[in-house]
Amino acid sequence: MLKNELRDILAENQTITGETSWLDSLTLRQEENTLKVVFPHMYFAAWFSQHKRAAFEEAVNRHFNEQQASPAPQIVYERTSASARDVATVMPASRSSLSYSAESEGPQDDPFAGFIFNGKNTFPLATAKEISGNTNTTAYNPFLVCGRSGTGKSLLLQSMATTLARTTDAARMVCTNPARFFSEDTAWAKSPELFWQRYDVLMLDDIQDMSSHSGWQNKLVACMDACPGRQENTSSPERQQVVPVTGTTAFHSNRKRRASPRMIFACSGQTQTLRALDERLRSRLESGLVVELMEPDLDVRLRYLQLMCKERRLPLTREQLLFLAQRCSQFRLLQGLILKVGAYCAVKGLNLTQTDLENIVRTGVAEKMPGCREILAEVAKGLNLKPDDVLGGKRRPDLVLARQIAMYVCRQKLGLSYPELGRAFGGRDHSTVIHAIKKINKLLVSDKRVQKLVTEFEMKTP
Repeated sequence: MLKNELRDILAENQTITGETSWLDSLTLRQEENTLKVVFPHMYFAAWFSQHKRAAFEEAVNRHFNEQQASPAPQIVYERTSASARDVATVMPASRSSLSYSAESEGPQDDPFAGFIFNGKNTFPLATAKEISGNTNTTAYNPFLVCGRSGTGKSLLLQSMATTLARTTDAARMVCTNPARFFSEDTAWAKSPELFWQRYDVLMLDDIQDMSSHSGWQNKLVACMDACPGRQENTSSPERQQVVPVTGTTAFHSNRKRRASPRMIFACSGQTQTLRALDERLRSRLESGLVVELMEPDLDVRLRYLQLMCKERRLPLTREQLLFLAQRCSQFRLLQGLILKVGAYCAVKGLNLTQTDLENIVRTGVAEKMPGCREILAEVAKGLNLKPDDVLGGKRRPDLVLARQIAMYVCRQKLGLSYPELGRAFGGRDHSTVIHAIKKINKLLVSDKRVQKLVTEFEMKTP
């Protein structure tokens, strides 16, 4: 068998190539004058290219030279199509990819640096960074990220995998989706403990796809139960005997240390989506740490568009970017809009009018976003009031509070200026709007009822 012969050649020069267990993760297919090498996932491919490719190709050439095969087959590298998905790049990054280079260290190489977020998503991102950066502990195991489509879950998993691959042997990581993971007829399906003997990290994206497959759910339950040290906050004695690699050595060593067993999942939808899963699986997922990525608000969407325009050199004004940001609540849709704007500029020229942008938005990509009227109606309904009464000039305390809350939510969600808000609320002066915004900001600190109301209305508005 070709793998065994290559392993023997590599073992002869083990001081350079290191251990050869990584060879088991490769799929080798020889077809006439071509040797196809298939990687289990994209992170293994990056690790292989950096650490093992030269030694592997030298062993292949030596093997075929000894077999007097002329000419030696051409080596073609492939990555299985069902592995970790590339659609994760739904948020901007200043680099072309999230791959890690051992020669470059520093903040600019932080896989999490490309995220644009505000206070709503600080906790999920900080936790993900802590988990992937500390491989000595099994705290927060399993770790589950929920969130609606387009909030950046797949990118978060990709960033965690890139960070883990810096200090963990990529051959001991599985990063894929349920369809690929459970379709393979592997030995661990009957003996789940075999999985954790071979792998240290399991990352599954889109686990909501398992809801209609009870067999997949049962297999994952068995795999989770077999995970050593699940729910423990310290590494097992076996793991503690491993001498840790610290400092720059961790990034340059060919023989990376084993990580504590880690399970990381992503689920499309809010946390309530987990109810569609079997109770046994759901209870195990909820026994770990479950976080939810919130949809980007107007400020984050605007910053995203500004960065994309800078990268593509599109001269859109802030007002034009605000117009686009108000029409979409997801990064993917915003990305599609910017691509259309770029294509339009390439054909018609760089000077876009407001009419041009409105025509681009009408092509079906943008969502129907709520305006001031819709937000006002939602606030009035929540407080058992009539929208016309809230919009009118009555000074009754409950009407004044509803009017101020509606102004505040419109300001936060739509990004309108004070004069624009004044005109939208019955032609009021901009100073009235400024007073309303300041009043709600003070009440958010001191009044729990107002805090709850504002939070509810903001959650109902994309």
